[in-house]
Amino acid sequence: MVRLTRYRHIQPALGGAMNTVISNRTTRIAVPVCAALAFCVSAAVQAQPADSLTLFESIEQGAGNDQNQASGPRNPAVVAGGGPQFSLIGTSRFGDRYRVSVRDSSGEVITIDAGAGGSAAIPGHPGFAVTQVAARHVLLQHPGSAPCFNDRDQGVTCEGDNTARLALTTAEPVAPPPEPERRRDRRAEDRAADASDENAEERPENPFAAALRAARERGEPDAAASRAEEQRFRPRRIDPADVPEGYRLIRTPFGDRVVPR
Repeated sequence: MVRLTRYRHIQPALGGAMNTVISNRTTRIAVPVCAALAFCVSAAVQAQPADSLTLFESIEQGAGNDQNQASGPRNPAVVAGGGPQFSLIGTSRFGDRYRVSVRDSSGEVITIDAGAGGSAAIPGHPGFAVTQVAARHVLLQHPGSAPCFNDRDQGVTCEGDNTARLALTTAEPVAPPPEPERRRDRRAEDRAADASDENAEERPENPFAAALRAARERGEPDAAASRAEEQRFRPRRIDPADVPEGYRLIRTPFGDRVVPR
């Protein structure tokens, strides 16, 4: 730090000499400071690379790039040289209004309200529009940049370069469910019963069954049947001749009774 001291009360005779001394001191201090500054500046210049560093570079956009961006596919469902862009899921009708459900190439399901005329544009897919709705098929209009592709598996047939017929496809028949275990066991039991009937002649005969069969052949009453007949309910019946005077007879399914007149 340079400190300069000024002398106020100096004689005029010594003024010129003092000014010369101060000037010499200032010159001796300023020369080293300037040299140091020059050395720092030169070092910074040498450290900087030959190519100047810039944060942003200018992007050259010509007419060709603009044209490629403008002509590029804006619709992700359009695949150049690929399969169909849409397949039909179903159609419905509410009064005089139609609704169509389609699936695009990415798998997204889109529902279209076709209105009373059965025609409407597909939202999110510019250039595609449903022009006709029927029970099991619809007609789809394609833009000029997306031609139609036939695909029988998805029910898509082309009726022109830019017109496709989307029809409902028929799925493969469902395989019958496996036979329940209980039914298999029942069939096994039936087969076992049939086999037992075939082998019945080989089995010994029950002696009690033979005795009962012999009694029936002789005309003898069955004791068990006789006991059941005796225990069976029998309604009481009254002969009208046995009704005393002043009473009347009342018959019911459960028996007869007499009551006063």
